[in-house]
Amino acid sequence: MISMKRQLGIGLFISLFIPGALMGEIAIWWLDQRQRTSLITSLHSETINILAALNHLPESKKIYLNQQAINPIYHRPFSGHYFIISLKDTYWRSRSLWDFQLKELEKDGLSIDLILGPQRQKLLRYQAHYQIANQPITIVVALDYAPQLEDFTYIKARGILLWIFILVFLALLQQWLIRRGLTPLHLVHQQLAQFRDGQRTMLDTDVVEELKPLVNEVNRLQDYTERQLRRSRHAVGDLSHGLKTPLSVVKNQCQTQLQNIDPDLAKNMSEQIQQMESSIKRALGRARIAAEFAPKNRFIPTEDVPLLLRTLRQAYDHGLELKIERGLPNKSLPFDRDDMLELLGNLLDNACKWADRLVCLTLESQSKGLMITVTDDGPGIDPIYQKTMLERGTRLDQQVPGQGFGLGIVNDLVEAYEGELFLNNKSEGGLQVRVFLPLPSLRKTTSS
Repeated sequence: MISMKRQLGIGLFISLFIPGALMGEIAIWWLDQRQRTSLITSLHSETINILAALNHLPESKKIYLNQQAINPIYHRPFSGHYFIISLKDTYWRSRSLWDFQLKELEKDGLSIDLILGPQRQKLLRYQAHYQIANQPITIVVALDYAPQLEDFTYIKARGILLWIFILVFLALLQQWLIRRGLTPLHLVHQQLAQFRDGQRTMLDTDVVEELKPLVNEVNRLQDYTERQLRRSRHAVGDLSHGLKTPLSVVKNQCQTQLQNIDPDLAKNMSEQIQQMESSIKRALGRARIAAEFAPKNRFIPTEDVPLLLRTLRQAYDHGLELKIERGLPNKSLPFDRDDMLELLGNLLDNACKWADRLVCLTLESQSKGLMITVTDDGPGIDPIYQKTMLERGTRLDQQVPGQGFGLGIVNDLVEAYEGELFLNNKSEGGLQVRVFLPLPSLRKTTSS
């Protein structure tokens, strides 16, 4: 589709060129009429001069032409100045006509039409009637009008070129003005891109009057869509979490009691339960992906992590140091804020429970995702129990407060985001937990 700027440019060019051409034609016609009007006086004077060259002899009552009194230009062949004199029985013609026959006009005055003269000259004629000794005399003078027409054509051509140049300039000026006038649209386009990437939650309402209805409708639509996504996500999350625990119970019973009674039935039941768990994980994954695309729910480390650390410092005020290494990413990340706070909260809370004096947090934004590293200077976890610790409700030390859900919840969140979780004991002592969460575009559930 043709762009609006090009449409306006073509429309301006056509709307100005046609009236300009018409105005040019009118101007040339007006100049031509003015020129002819001014020539009437000149040609009338020429007839008077020719009339003065006519002499009358009273004795014979004859009239003769004094050639010496005639302007020399009428003696030069094809000079562009011509005349004829008609009496009742006498006829004179200028030498400049050579063998061309110049005819009288039907009426006196300036002829409207141009006639083709000698050597294809275009002649403008003027006729006047006089009387000498009661004898009627008709004088016709003619002037080559071709030079004036050539001047008009020259002026017309130059005028058209000048007008085209002015139109081009106006078109460029118009394009610049349109580009400047469309700047608010470009700003809205940039804000929509930021809106899509989660860098802003609403469009700026401080825009030109024409764009305010559009911006307000987009903001209202965004708010409505976000509320719908949040409700849908909570509903799916509640349903999935509500089904997960009963399914775990049924799965355990199948693997223990039903396995001894009917192994085949236990196998079939386990397969069906596994499919149901996979469906729940996919539903949770889709719900989280939908939440990630809501700009208001994006995870912003520089804003969210300090609040979380402040809460943990208040809870563990026995000289424990919570330290952020390498700084925090200064942009919003395409992960759900609630999930990230739950994941980081459980990781840091678990580290604070076991640490002696120091807990370190590192968030590294990579090209393919987010790497989270939490280290403590506690006793660590025996490699034998590391896999067991990822199950909900597992506690290795009953003396440490808690219900044992921390790393299990972290593991569930990591699986929902199709990430990876690594537990490693440090050589100098303590546990290092590393979590990698891929970007939404790199997950399988994005395309499912």
